[in-house]
Amino acid sequence: MFKQMKKAVLSKSRAVKRGLASAVAVAAVAPVAAFAQTSSTSSTFDPSPIVDSINNVVPAVIAVGGAVIGVVAVAWGIKMVRTFLGR
Repeated sequence: MFKQMKKAVLSKSRAVKRGLASAVAVAAVAPVAAFAQTSSTSSTFDPSPIVDSINNVVPAVIAVGGAVIGVVAVAWGIKMVRTFLGR
């Protein structure tokens, strides 16, 4: 009985600590979020160079992925042929 009571008290104290930690984290982030907001409605950050860079890399990533899948398919095919031939 004592062990059950101790377990219940510990679980409640952990929940309280977690709740307190969450409240402190929210309180700490709130001023930062308010400070980070801009007063103007227009954005001064232009993401187009980043988007263009990503779009230029996509074909190379697709080509490498296709090559890897092709090598795996050939290796699997060779294994299956050997299995069918009984070697």
